[in-house]
Amino acid sequence: MNITITGNLGSGKSSVAKIIVKKGYEFVSTGNIFRQLAMQKGVSVEEFNKQVNEAASQGDHSVDRMIDATTVKIGKEQDHVVIDSRLAWHFAPNSFKVFIITDIDEASRRVFHDSLRANSESYESQETCKRALIHRQKLETVRYKEVYGIDYYDMSNYNLVIESTNASPEEIAQEILEKMEEYQKGHFERLMELNPSSIHAMNAIDDEQISVLEKGGVFYLSKGKNQLDKAVKEGNKFVTVKVSDSEPGGEDSFMNFSNMK
Repeated sequence: MNITITGNLGSGKSSVAKIIVKKGYEFVSTGNIFRQLAMQKGVSVEEFNKQVNEAASQGDHSVDRMIDATTVKIGKEQDHVVIDSRLAWHFAPNSFKVFIITDIDEASRRVFHDSLRANSESYESQETCKRALIHRQKLETVRYKEVYGIDYYDMSNYNLVIESTNASPEEIAQEILEKMEEYQKGHFERLMELNPSSIHAMNAIDDEQISVLEKGGVFYLSKGKNQLDKAVKEGNKFVTVKVSDSEPGGEDSFMNFSNMK
């Protein structure tokens, strides 16, 4: 079975995919194709994203279609491939579809420090990087809705939504492989896992299932206080949660968790 991995910018999805490759999977990254095209044109990824978006508004979807065709071909003809791509889940529907979420401050920290390396897109500061990430994600959201009629940030599109804010790429990769095995056995259709330390504890009632309220990309405990306390005490990296409600607000408000209820 193929694995398609996507996520918000700075989530570490490429690092996770490369670790899964070490387990015997072939690696494909359509993001690399996009970056190479930007370099060939001598512009930043953000600027090239703007150009592609403008071209799409005028009916030119040549860049998108080229990447789409590559993904469709791989999804139909190959097996045991991990695809690091924004829309691979859409064009390879028979895959195990994973979305990695990360707190925007942590995401911008990662991307900013990566930008200090040679041959990387550079930013003046982490705050500048944060604004650029938010802007780029919103541009992509608009383009995908206009071109494909899909909501990339609708978490119900994915079999596994998993948080990487306080987890290493190795831990994420191992969890993905374990959950894919459970998925193949028919144990679940959709699952969301958060880092326990990322859930804001409140005066929540106890319950066997941890439930959270999502507001602008921040998660607040609504049920399952004892379960969460136990997970934190045991040092668990992931807990399965149910999104009891989702409200707009904050800088990550374009992410849609409402259908994960």
